[in-house]
Amino acid sequence: MDEKTSAPKDWLDPPDWWKKWRPLRWLTGALVIAALYSWFGPDWPEEPQTTAAAPTAAPTATPAAVAIAELPAPGQTPEAKVTTPAAPVAAKAPPVATATLPPNKAVEAMIYEEAGSAAAQSDSEIAAFTRIETDPVPLLGKYRSYMGLDEIVVGLEQAGFKPETESRHAKVRSGVPPRDFDVVTVHQYQHWGAQGRLELQFFNNRLYQTEFEPDEPDLYRTAQRRQLPQIKREGSGRSELIQGDLRIASSLDLAVSDVGKNLRTRPFLLWQDRRLVRQRDEWDRRFAETAKR
Repeated sequence: MDEKTSAPKDWLDPPDWWKKWRPLRWLTGALVIAALYSWFGPDWPEEPQTTAAAPTAAPTATPAAVAIAELPAPGQTPEAKVTTPAAPVAAKAPPVATATLPPNKAVEAMIYEEAGSAAAQSDSEIAAFTRIETDPVPLLGKYRSYMGLDEIVVGLEQAGFKPETESRHAKVRSGVPPRDFDVVTVHQYQHWGAQGRLELQFFNNRLYQTEFEPDEPDLYRTAQRRQLPQIKREGSGRSELIQGDLRIASSLDLAVSDVGKNLRTRPFLLWQDRRLVRQRDEWDRRFAETAKR
């Protein structure tokens, strides 16, 4: 008997029919793979379905879609469930859209109206500080308040005088009324038969004060008492008369007294338009600090 054929076979060695029928091997492998697929296959595609549904539902989410998105997907536990609702994101969309809207025309109109009102107010204030009133008050001699500088200077020159003009025109910023002061001085001027120095003061080219300083105070005080008897001497030695917008002030009684002579009191008689005096003081109160900036 042959030694090779009589040797015992290993138990792991496949039978002869398995070696002989190779197609049977492929069929058996296919059956095994099918069994594995049927066992594990249905659970594989579930995971990507839950992750893909979240981003697609957000932009076009509806109340029904939100309710479906909140349910746990197959194979998920409640702890692993993603519950990010899409509806609040959609609700925030309108405020984002309003940021790109055109400017509010009503607000622009209000801004323009306020700017126009401020400009109109500035123009009205400038007009108020330069206005020529139609009811001037009588000052010294033929002069009336609100007369212009050039008119008076030309008249004095035609009368043979040599008027001296001193001007102080303050520089102001835009929107602030002007503050122009001019003083015209005339020597050897005659008034009520007395000779002296005449001074005329202007605010923004409008005459508001005339003042006469006589060379002989005693003579001029006699003329004052005759021409203006309503001016009474006060205890201080100075006298004042106010009639409407006109103010007349005198220092003659004090100047001619012994006390006044010892104090070297300057004799004068002046006429003022109180409206322009108040306006001059008002300019200093309202615009003096602003004009410097």
